[in-house]
Amino acid sequence: MAVEEALAELAAASANFGFLLPLEPLLLVYGAGAEADAHDRPKRSLAQARQFAEVLTAESVRLLGPDSTDGPVHRALAELRRSGDPTPDGEAGPDDRSRARRFVHNCFELGVWYFRLRTGVRDALSFVPPAEWDAPVGSPHRQIPVREQVTGLATWIALLDEYAPVLRRSFDRSAPAETATHAPLKARSDLLEAEWRVADLLTEAGWAVRDDSETPHELPVRGVAVRSTAHPDRAAGPHYVLRVDDQPVGTVEVRHRSEDLRAAMARTREAGTPSTASAERRMPYTYATDGVRVLFRNGDDPEPRPRELFTFHRPETVARWLREAATDPQAPTFQGRLLRRFPDLGDDGYARGSLGSVQYNAVRAFESSLRRGERRAMVQIAVGGGQTVTAVIAAHRLLRHARARRILFLVDRVELETQALATFAAYAGPGDDGRKFTESYRVERLGSDAMPPHGVVVSTVPRLHNALSRGNPASGLRYRPDLPPESFDLIVADDCHRSVSSRWRALFDYFDAPVLGLTATPTDRALEVFQGNLVSSYTFEDAVADGRAVQVTIYRIGDLPTRPERAADTLEEEFNLDGEEPLRHRRSVMSGKALHAALTAFKEGLPSMFPERARPGNGDVSLPKTVVYAADDQHADEVVDTVRAVFGQGPGFCQKVTLKGGSPYRLLSQFRNTAEPRVIVVVDLLTGTDIAPVECLLFLRDVRSSYRYFQMLAVGTRPIASAALRAVTPGASAKTRCVVVDPVGVARHHSGWPSTTRKRGRGQGKGADEAPAVAATVDDAEVMERWRSFLRAGNDPARELITGTGGLSEEDVRRLHSWAESLARPPHGLTAERIWSAYERAGVTSPDPRRPRVPKGPADLLTLVRHEAGLEPRPRPYRDQVFDRLDAWIHHQKRRGRSFDSDQVWWMEHIADGIAASGHFAAASLGAVPFTLRGGTSGFLRAFGEQGAVRLLDELRSVLA
Repeated sequence: MAVEEALAELAAASANFGFLLPLEPLLLVYGAGAEADAHDRPKRSLAQARQFAEVLTAESVRLLGPDSTDGPVHRALAELRRSGDPTPDGEAGPDDRSRARRFVHNCFELGVWYFRLRTGVRDALSFVPPAEWDAPVGSPHRQIPVREQVTGLATWIALLDEYAPVLRRSFDRSAPAETATHAPLKARSDLLEAEWRVADLLTEAGWAVRDDSETPHELPVRGVAVRSTAHPDRAAGPHYVLRVDDQPVGTVEVRHRSEDLRAAMARTREAGTPSTASAERRMPYTYATDGVRVLFRNGDDPEPRPRELFTFHRPETVARWLREAATDPQAPTFQGRLLRRFPDLGDDGYARGSLGSVQYNAVRAFESSLRRGERRAMVQIAVGGGQTVTAVIAAHRLLRHARARRILFLVDRVELETQALATFAAYAGPGDDGRKFTESYRVERLGSDAMPPHGVVVSTVPRLHNALSRGNPASGLRYRPDLPPESFDLIVADDCHRSVSSRWRALFDYFDAPVLGLTATPTDRALEVFQGNLVSSYTFEDAVADGRAVQVTIYRIGDLPTRPERAADTLEEEFNLDGEEPLRHRRSVMSGKALHAALTAFKEGLPSMFPERARPGNGDVSLPKTVVYAADDQHADEVVDTVRAVFGQGPGFCQKVTLKGGSPYRLLSQFRNTAEPRVIVVVDLLTGTDIAPVECLLFLRDVRSSYRYFQMLAVGTRPIASAALRAVTPGASAKTRCVVVDPVGVARHHSGWPSTTRKRGRGQGKGADEAPAVAATVDDAEVMERWRSFLRAGNDPARELITGTGGLSEEDVRRLHSWAESLARPPHGLTAERIWSAYERAGVTSPDPRRPRVPKGPADLLTLVRHEAGLEPRPRPYRDQVFDRLDAWIHHQKRRGRSFDSDQVWWMEHIADGIAASGHFAAASLGAVPFTLRGGTSGFLRAFGEQGAVRLLDELRSVLA
């Protein structure tokens, strides 16, 4: 029998691979062979599947070129090649048979991709399980119309075994496709791969994906994504109609990765009704995606705006939205209820006086931000100002009036989680007839069980991250059907400057919810993550002026030696909360004889720190409640022994408290409420721990992170009633200040308390230096004059940094940061942001209105230095300069014939953003957010190719810095 006749009979006998005959007969042979052997000879079937993958891989390289071996199709091919190896000889078992059948189905899907790539035809092709697979009752089986009896599939496979080597040799001799055909095929391949990704995303989110030729009753599921196959092969690409409970509710547009998704969504803005004649209602939910990014617009919102999602919403979520829209057509969405059903704070029974101005102003500002549709908002409230109460009030109002379903409250440590739960339990809002929050709404910890249908979920950041990374943080966040992105209507991040570290901030991008960040110390990184939207600010200076905090003074003990000591794995090190301090870095530590000398000097200096408490006659002063910061557990043990020896006291006088080594709450309560212990030695941060009687902080280790240092100081700044203070500190009259005892020079790194405004501080204690925590308000003219005086005094950065045109090296950036730190210390006390703002308001600078304004840094100061030297007549922000260089470089590359898709542009823009932020971009930064959202270093290498990625990174660093 002729080979052609045998192949034709084989195509007719195969239930799933006959369509491949006109394109590549060898794929038909291997695919049909895997299909025929899957039931009786699964090991042979696996070998055939692997050969199918090898042939299709070679064929795709021939058609698309050698540089196109990436994407979901090629990853599926690689997995099929690896997993298609048959197991050792022996009798096949049920697992082998199941595995073989799965691989046959994978081969079919890859064959459909190849068919559509070659032909451009989008006809529906559905997998049909062969009858011998014992498919469920009702599954379709393809009927083969023949003129005569067809020999069984296995028989034809056996007859073709002798021809397979001949076909393989012929295939291996196939010449590569003409280069001119690569581009159109590559464009078609990109679109098909985008659809492949989209189908996976939809399936993962609970949608059943089917072609429009399939009948609905075959898929008894709530949500169906109907893939259109009627479109010709055009740039717009395929799309889906989303149906919930058999009603069309939305569309999904699939675009090339090189297309602008927002522009694509704008073009479909008017597509509010389905095109089919059977449609019964409008479709308010619109998605646009390239398989990597997903953009969404809810047409029921008062002002529909596209926003980026982690993935698609689940069908049950869409069904709930539809019910809510039907129940309240005037306010069909959460955003609509905020605008039309949400009363102002003063109209809800919350009297301004009953809340206090801090909470009242913060809640009003945040709610205004929500009404404007802003997705990120930050509120600064100094320690003691009531951060958690502010969040509870906001949550109570949103649950009650905006019908929010669930609110997530994030903290960074378990003890703060316990405090938050207690605050919710104790709160009673107006109009609740005295009922506590937890009597009206559920408040629960995030656990492994199902979440409550309504209420507040409290979780630590690490626990939530662990839940979404499936216990493998290095793998990044993964979709969880029981904790989908739409689980919450609002996320509140307490101490948000911690949760925006490179390790945790991806949580904000996973959830499709507005985020309220609360912090006492708004870092530049936090401001960046919250898009600079600081809606309310209550600074430490405000708290001091209002009597909510006491002033800080520094008592220096100099000329004592320190030694570098490697810190142990403490909680703060493990989290690296600020990202400003390397993990386990070497820091100055007071130990040995120097430690004994420092503690002796501390004891002898008490009369000068607290002269009003000196006893008549001998001048002694009782030791105030004191917190000592040690480097690690071993150092803390040494400090405890030395404190007891210097003060001649027993075990109850000084004790070690570590948050990592067990529950510290009993000891902290004793320290807070009784006369002993007088001293506690800590390693971990005590943020959020209210210990108002503390009046002394003793640093026996260096702290490089300014924000961590100021949080440590905040432990001692809480005010306390005189009677309560006297109850635990005999001889004390009132708490008027917190004294920071500094024998290691820790204060030298930190010039001022992080604030967005500055107010004049009150008096200082006798015998102590004024703290650098409060600075007087100065006008712009004075700031500019102080800056120029600083430069005239010979404090310019290195001359080559001013005149150089070769970009900034990593060493240059370090020198520039060191120079900026000297400017920030007293007596100058100037920051890049403060100086630039003065120039900006004076009309000297010329920012680009098309680009966002971001906080300024040392590189911007260098621009001002050049301006004062006459080298730059009109200073421009460093970030604007970097992005101008990037635009010019991309334009130059296009003129040379080199183009970039949207994914590659994303990588380049974020690398430019990193350079703009610090002046230099290290390759290690690819392992941090936002790059980890697209695969980190591996994603970068996939986007540009291994060799091309290295060259590109070097070129960008050279061109942009």
